[in-house]
Amino acid sequence: MNRSEWWSQPVAAEGSTASEGIRRQLGKPQLDPLSVLVRETAQNSCDAALPGGGDINFDIRLHQLSGRRLEAWRDFLLPEPPGSNLGVEKAMSGSPMVMLIADRGTTGLGGPLRADEPALDGERPDFVNFIRNVGERKAVNLGGGSYGFGKGILYNVSRCHIVVADSVCIFRGKRQRRLIAAALGDGFSRDGVRYTGRHWLGLHEAGFARALLDDEAEKLAYALGLPRFHENETGTTVAVVDADLGRQINEAGKEQPRDADSAAEFILSTMMWNLWPHMLTGRPNRLVCTVKRDGFALDVPDPESLLELRPFAKAYRKLSKDGEYEVPVRKTAPTEIGRFALVKDMAPVRASKLLAAAAPFQGRAHHCARMRHADLVVDYVAGDAPTDESLQYGAVFRVSEQADQHFADAEPPTHDDWVTNGLQGTARGVVQLAKGFIKNKLTGHAGEAASPANSTAEPLAALSGRLSGLVAGTPGDGAIGRGDGDTRSGRKSSRSTGGPRFAVGPALVEEDGRPVILATVQMPTWASIHTVIVEPFIVVDGGIEDPNEFRLAPTVVGWRGVESGETREGASISIDRMDERRWQLRVVPVDDAVVRLRLRVLEVAVS
Repeated sequence: MNRSEWWSQPVAAEGSTASEGIRRQLGKPQLDPLSVLVRETAQNSCDAALPGGGDINFDIRLHQLSGRRLEAWRDFLLPEPPGSNLGVEKAMSGSPMVMLIADRGTTGLGGPLRADEPALDGERPDFVNFIRNVGERKAVNLGGGSYGFGKGILYNVSRCHIVVADSVCIFRGKRQRRLIAAALGDGFSRDGVRYTGRHWLGLHEAGFARALLDDEAEKLAYALGLPRFHENETGTTVAVVDADLGRQINEAGKEQPRDADSAAEFILSTMMWNLWPHMLTGRPNRLVCTVKRDGFALDVPDPESLLELRPFAKAYRKLSKDGEYEVPVRKTAPTEIGRFALVKDMAPVRASKLLAAAAPFQGRAHHCARMRHADLVVDYVAGDAPTDESLQYGAVFRVSEQADQHFADAEPPTHDDWVTNGLQGTARGVVQLAKGFIKNKLTGHAGEAASPANSTAEPLAALSGRLSGLVAGTPGDGAIGRGDGDTRSGRKSSRSTGGPRFAVGPALVEEDGRPVILATVQMPTWASIHTVIVEPFIVVDGGIEDPNEFRLAPTVVGWRGVESGETREGASISIDRMDERRWQLRVVPVDDAVVRLRLRVLEVAVS
């Protein structure tokens, strides 16, 4: 039987923190509320990592309540606090969405259960800091958060401003499970008493609501359908009641509410763009992310397998290798304020659907991911874009341990910018130096990354191993590389100014279960016989094209006449004045590579 009851906080004679003020401490961030929620909760999970460097499981689930599960939630949450106007009755009368954010491999919400009880030496007061206190600095060295304001996003995403925390921790040598609900409503008056709008749902004890513990907590968590804890496992689950999934722009350009499927995709996209440094394989306390919608799991790829994120991941890895990163020069402490690295890579022609939902910029990367020492991406700063549209670059600036606090002081509550207004002295100088250094390093890459002027042809985006996206290039003229003269073979270089061009494509399609590049080549009307050779190249870092660097190379299948259907095998085709002018070219690409097609022309000498 549920023995929990709501307890509402009265305004103290000496004053109290208003609930509305806590909810509004985030201001009006430019980020989507779901993005803020993912960033804040993931960073809290990383800050609570267990010692030893093991993986952290970070799981977000969307569940629409119905049947017995809905009845269990109604029994727990109702009746709502008298006079609170939280809207719980209205929420529970339909089929509300509950968002569950769970981590495992973390410490859980440990420490004292009461805010007025001091923590012992070495004890972190995580429970009271999350559930009861506001504005206390986190007891985590180099953590991503500052004063715990970010938790307000959980209450803001809930339409009735209610969250439920279910946690397992080690408290003074014993394993303990704790479950409590909290609400941040609006202030109100009842029976001549003013209330702050803060409420807690638990067991009444000495003028406040205590969390349910151990067996009682476990039974209620099971009834509510909260994720289970395995034996000896610690961590936390936070449930956002009646979650508002936000709004999106539809194909007609109009704003509409997100459905659960779109919200799950947006959450996953946000994870990839903001959490990828934590998700890289081989790092300590790696973040293993999952997203589920009513039990169905979305596929979470390795960030380094995605063309959009690969240059950033490569740049991040360079930060730990001597000689592969740069640092801003500073003569006084802190002398090293951060490390910078930049990597050039191939660019996708079309953004993946997965990453597009929460993409921080449009098109290919020419940006620097800025982050503090805790590795949460602050933002992406744009630089000069390469003139070759098949190329991109990604850079990373990561703050040093010595300078981390200066950058923490420069961040707003949402941790999505470095703002120098209000900073003074060393802090202002350090942050300004970093911003200027990054801007300088992103300048001048347009010409550097361009491909050779006599290199032709159409860039094609990489194909993932599962054909995650078939993309098309844009038709255009192909510059013609000249062949070397060879009189012994009876051939000489063509001196003709006209040449073949790509009339359609190249485009990536699927034929008989395999990927194939199709391109239609328009031949000029030559008076003599000419041989056209197609040369496929792999684009590697820095825009260099070298087919010999790879064991596998693109394979030219052959040519097919567009009108006649005549087929000719191999990379070369001889064309005389009687042959048709339009030929379709087939090339089998290499997975996860950008392929460029170059046309070369030889005029056949007539003896």
